[in-house]
Amino acid sequence: MIKKIEEKVINFIKEQKLVNEGDNLLIALSGGPDSVFALSFFLKYSRKYKCRLHAVHFDHHLRGKESDRDREFVISICDKLKIPLTIIDLDVKEQAKKNKLSVEEAARNLRYEELSRLSKELSAKIVTAHNKDDNTETVLLNLISGTGLKGISGIPVKRDNIIRPLLALTKEEILSYLNDRNIDFKIDSTNIQNEFRRNFIRNKIIPLFKEINPSADDAVFRTSKTIEKYFDYLEKEINKVINSFFIVKQNKLSIKSTAFKKVEDVLLNDAIRKAVREKWKIELEYSDFKLLENLNQTGKMIELKKQLIAVRQRGYITFLKREKVRDCSIELMPGKSVKIFGHTVGIASVDKTKVSYQKSRKVEYISGDNLSENFVVRKWKPGDKFVPLGMKQPKKISDFLTDSRVAPLERNNQLVITNGNYIIWVVGLRIDERFKITTNTRKVFKLWMK
Repeated sequence: MIKKIEEKVINFIKEQKLVNEGDNLLIALSGGPDSVFALSFFLKYSRKYKCRLHAVHFDHHLRGKESDRDREFVISICDKLKIPLTIIDLDVKEQAKKNKLSVEEAARNLRYEELSRLSKELSAKIVTAHNKDDNTETVLLNLISGTGLKGISGIPVKRDNIIRPLLALTKEEILSYLNDRNIDFKIDSTNIQNEFRRNFIRNKIIPLFKEINPSADDAVFRTSKTIEKYFDYLEKEINKVINSFFIVKQNKLSIKSTAFKKVEDVLLNDAIRKAVREKWKIELEYSDFKLLENLNQTGKMIELKKQLIAVRQRGYITFLKREKVRDCSIELMPGKSVKIFGHTVGIASVDKTKVSYQKSRKVEYISGDNLSENFVVRKWKPGDKFVPLGMKQPKKISDFLTDSRVAPLERNNQLVITNGNYIIWVVGLRIDERFKITTNTRKVFKLWMK
């Protein structure tokens, strides 16, 4: 039985081309049965693959004495087997609170960030010990969340430098192997607590599936990998849609309205799902796309999950995060720049002969003859007025933004630069007529943003 299980993994590694001779392998070692199997297997076959092993253990500090127990257990294993080990402490609760994530999601994000960093240091492939049971849980979890084909294609066998050779095995096979070889491991007690959705699926739903088909994990794995192959083809089509119709900027994602007429709904939705995932690490669900169907009037705005907003603009639908923006003013001196609300704004003194007007509204020149060097950058306020360049009478900023066709959502965060009681520049749009450069100007300031 031991040999049969090992051969399954060996054949899977060969079929999927997961390990090359001479690879460095970074094994995520929790102390649970799956990761202990991975460590034991690659240690036994290290000569076959001519690979060098390095283990990493993450202490999430979530389970009190049990976390301490697992930490000490992993240290003892690696000491005994003479395998280099890195221990990484994670502040999962703080990460979850800061980014408004579940504890599970925050822990996963932190682990993969650290795995990526450490793998680069070691020039190593990352080995995670996901098995067929994990794949079944993932498929069902994504299925009930409505994450589309990508979600129900399951856990990738390999992605970038991450490999998952234990997807060849079921949990039962792993436990049988460890018991037959008298290899010790630890059980995470939280795995039997059903308040987590994944655990509920694992402990309640999948056993019912196996009453119908004892080999449900194998069946789901085959189906999910078939879908994964199909999705590889679909991914190429999705990328074509993104390249043709999507515009990604620093803080937003815009989609040309023509895409909604020229691209099939199912393909466009998957393109939106991918673009949003890559930009904000947010998984859109079926309910989000139903909301998008009603976004049919210019200026209309809807709120999706995790403070993601979609707004219909002229010629585009734009996605961006709703930021909790506090009102603030930042002092700005010539020769300096400041970062505010996702932009960098700066002022510089320049020689009048060096003035070079550009088509871009991100650079402007003003006369500084009657100005102090004490500028302020802030959001515009109701009642703010200025004299737009080319006009003679003051105009409310609110009216100016409307006339300039600034989208409602962007209008709320519009910046201005002031000097004394004057608004000098509605940033990125127009300077004040009273501070334009004339033949009599002696002192010139360059204003810029990016």
